[in-house]
Amino acid sequence: MSASTTTATGLSRLRSRLGAHLGPLVLVGMLVAASQISPYFLRLSNFSNLLRQVSENGIVAVGMTLVILTGGIDLSVGSVLALTNCLAAGLLVWQGAPLWLVAVAVLAAGALMGALNGAVITRGRMEPFVATLAMMSVARGLAYLYSGGRPIVIADQPAHYAFLALGQDIQVSPDWGVPVPALFFLLTAALGIIFLRTTALGRRIFALGGNREAARLSGMPVARTLVIVYALCGLLSALAGGLHASMLNCGHPNEGMGLELNAIAATVIGGTSLAGGAGSVGGTVIGAMIIGILNNVLQLRDVNPYLQMLLKGVVIVLAVLAQRSRK
Repeated sequence: MSASTTTATGLSRLRSRLGAHLGPLVLVGMLVAASQISPYFLRLSNFSNLLRQVSENGIVAVGMTLVILTGGIDLSVGSVLALTNCLAAGLLVWQGAPLWLVAVAVLAAGALMGALNGAVITRGRMEPFVATLAMMSVARGLAYLYSGGRPIVIADQPAHYAFLALGQDIQVSPDWGVPVPALFFLLTAALGIIFLRTTALGRRIFALGGNREAARLSGMPVARTLVIVYALCGLLSALAGGLHASMLNCGHPNEGMGLELNAIAATVIGGTSLAGGAGSVGGTVIGAMIIGILNNVLQLRDVNPYLQMLLKGVVIVLAVLAQRSRK
């Protein structure tokens, strides 16, 4: 073996080893850089705010990961969040529904929207991009119809305390609190990791993304699996929608715009292949943290919002290029 071949092999192995730990390395680098860019970043109050911001996108990104692992995409997650955050607020304020009923109705509505996506994709033989683009418009329209195009304010009164507590912090000290939405995010991520690693449905998701035709020929229930996956994505979008209403004391049909971009960005940056069949929920958690830190630092530095959008797009492109280089 020549010296050049040996060197190339060594570099390839090094790149492979670094690639497996690229997400955590980038996350650590982001934390170090953020602490140097803004003196406010390491404050406990800001860290609590960061966790709250990350949790909503992170919950949706876990659902997006399941969808992308099958080789699909879901562009309707932001609109489903808008619909369910209005539904949660409306049931509380207009119908006076108890918390358990609000939770069941909101999660069921999100799961139904997702299942409809899956049904249109499988039964209607429609591309996921087109089907979920249509659902994006349908869910947003329903949100406007239900709310009348106006915010539904959740008053700070005893009947609503239990619901509003879901968006608050658990105070650990006078300067530090753990956001309840962050706990929901961690629980969602943990369940997602267990689900993909230990269940038959989790294995089918990877198989579908790896080779759908082979999965079909092996007798796998492709249509049913896809409907379940999109229903889970809708359910997690609804969970984020309910928490969103609790955090803001309000349901509004304009909420969730651009959320699909953030969720896809977190998933891709976390190492999930857009072609499907490769990725992990753990990587998505890291991706959501990276996106959250980037947003947080840009806001602390008062960077122009339009420039923030531009930088986010650049980060997504770099993440995809990094995936290709590892392959």
